[in-house]
Amino acid sequence: MRVSADVGVRAVRDLEARGVPVGPVLHDRCNGQAYFLTAPGTAQNWQQDGTQALGSGSWVVLAPPGWDGLLKWVNDPTDGPAHTGTDDLAAALVAAVATGEDTER
Repeated sequence: MRVSADVGVRAVRDLEARGVPVGPVLHDRCNGQAYFLTAPGTAQNWQQDGTQALGSGSWVVLAPPGWDGLLKWVNDPTDGPAHTGTDDLAAALVAAVATGEDTER
């Protein structure tokens, strides 16, 4: 799932605070986007404003673990599960968007 980096980082922090296992999350500093790795096949049913599911035919350039360049792991692929659960991710993204709206006021 692709989302703006600021929302993505807030969602990671929300998941961590709730004790939810977080899979790899990549921050592309060049385009200001964050990418959550979710289980194969989950993109076809994803429906959430402000995000984009990248399914079959899509590609994302991944950085090696520990890399700190234009691509940076927010949550390294060696630090937890292979994927973030989509139900937990959806809830965290809703909370992250709401938190961002609160700070903009």
